[in-house]
Amino acid sequence: MDHIGDRMSIKYKSHTKSLITGEETVQIIDLGSHGFADSFFPERKRDLAIQSAPLVCMLDQVTGLVQMRSLTDAGQRYQGLEYSYTSSNSETAKKHWTEFISYANSFKEIRAGTILEIGSNDGYLLSLAKSLTTKVLGVDASPYMADIAKSSGIPTCIGSFGESQKLKSEILSNYSSFDFIFANNVLNHSNDPVNFVKQVAELLGKDGIFIFEVPYWLESITSLHFDQIYHEHVTYLTAKSAIALLATAGLYIQDISVVDYHGGSLRVVASMNSKRDCPMTAILLAREDEERLSTPERYADYMNDISKKRDAFVMQVMEKKSEGKVIFGIGAAAKANTLLTYYGFTTEIMDFVLDTSLHKQGKLTPVTRIPIVGDDAVIEMQNGIGIVLAWNLSAPIQKKLLLLNKELEFLNI
Repeated sequence: MDHIGDRMSIKYKSHTKSLITGEETVQIIDLGSHGFADSFFPERKRDLAIQSAPLVCMLDQVTGLVQMRSLTDAGQRYQGLEYSYTSSNSETAKKHWTEFISYANSFKEIRAGTILEIGSNDGYLLSLAKSLTTKVLGVDASPYMADIAKSSGIPTCIGSFGESQKLKSEILSNYSSFDFIFANNVLNHSNDPVNFVKQVAELLGKDGIFIFEVPYWLESITSLHFDQIYHEHVTYLTAKSAIALLATAGLYIQDISVVDYHGGSLRVVASMNSKRDCPMTAILLAREDEERLSTPERYADYMNDISKKRDAFVMQVMEKKSEGKVIFGIGAAAKANTLLTYYGFTTEIMDFVLDTSLHKQGKLTPVTRIPIVGDDAVIEMQNGIGIVLAWNLSAPIQKKLLLLNKELEFLNI
């Protein structure tokens, strides 16, 4: 069923069938109504910032796949505004992508190979790969990010991978096949993950490898980090659901691991080789089974835990507010917007959010409409208490801000 509302609504389709099997799913998580977490609004579009849609997760009990019930339009998610996330947005990110290229090269030598990166963003990862090969091509849904990548010398196609034959034809006009296909934090953004992996398989050379990273659903559940749930994240993968998804395209896991990025990400290497043994797969499957991730009852406990945590934290913040403290957020990450909305933090509670990205400063957060400013805003601040919304970067962020103002205090989520 299509839901097309007024200016306050995001267009979406209510979808309850598994994006892998087509079978019915069951509802497990309801976080209320949220905007696009990765969209930030200039002041002139303040009225549009309130747009939202239900943020509800469904479970496919057979494959273990967790998915959005509200399927939003990819074009609206990434092309309606100047998409603001950049791969090179922190030193932590840069180090991670440097390690990623090293890992890929150790698994299969990159030199002179052809590389396609899906969700290439500002082109940072491919700029690192160019030290090993010049045969690189990016594809990204955001025209704004594609222009940034092109200005850095990274050839980039524009479009939502897996949703257009025209885009696949454009890719093939550059290279007939690829030795490497990278897709980091983008497979989980696809409204059609089966067609996504099928097109990957079609573009891979005979001995090519597909490497992707996604936030690991097991880590999100055990850590209570619900803030990695948002509309742009259409699916939430585990080892179990990754195996099922890849199988639809005749792809098999060659290596799998959990890496310390975005609070814990699943890194998967896949190819058409069905014979390679990967011991870590069995280990992760056992962990997921122990956590009952394919069981609806597990998520009743999860909802209870995160609502209790929210209520306690909001009370703590309101006590500080009553003492005359100035409350501000730190890190206008996508995950921050899920937390701000679910916790009900508006400008009545939080004065502003700090972010170092020039692509975000001067804009407003979705739904809560909190202004985003640069770090200079806290230099002379008195009675300031910061809430680190980008919690995966908490330690370096606090250290950096204390150099600007040693009087700052922090509340940890």
